Amino acid sequence: GLPQSIFVSDDNEDVYDVPVSAIRRPLPSTLDEGKVTQFMKDIQDGQKLTPIEVMWVQTELGNYYFATGGCHRWAAHQRLKSETIPARLIKVPPSAMSMYMGASSPFNKDTAASAAARTHTPQ
Repeated sequence: GLPQSIFVSDDNEDVYDVPVSAIRRPLPSTLDEGKVTQFMKDIQDGQKLTPIEVMWVQTELGNYYFATGGCHRWAAHQRLKSETIPARLIKVPPSAMSMYMGASSPFNKDTAASAAARTHTPQ
């Protein structure tokens, strides 16, 4: 079977089709092009890949989705222009994302990123 996630302990955990365009990737990825190419072929052949894990933050401004892993699967879906990607959602409070992302967090009160988050739809 598929490898067990270190974050998700229940095999019955819900998997959602999350819009690829809605997921923010706060860390730059170093991609192995061979892996991305193989994942693209697997997706085109109809194989089901392990869902990526997406941190889901709900605020009064809307929903935000962040992924720090699954970069090869995400890149494959992005290059194939997939509208959605299978994902397990991990609900995270804005304060945890602020601690993780530091000054680049859109949830900090007095940052340019916070101002941008108030005026733009999350991407």
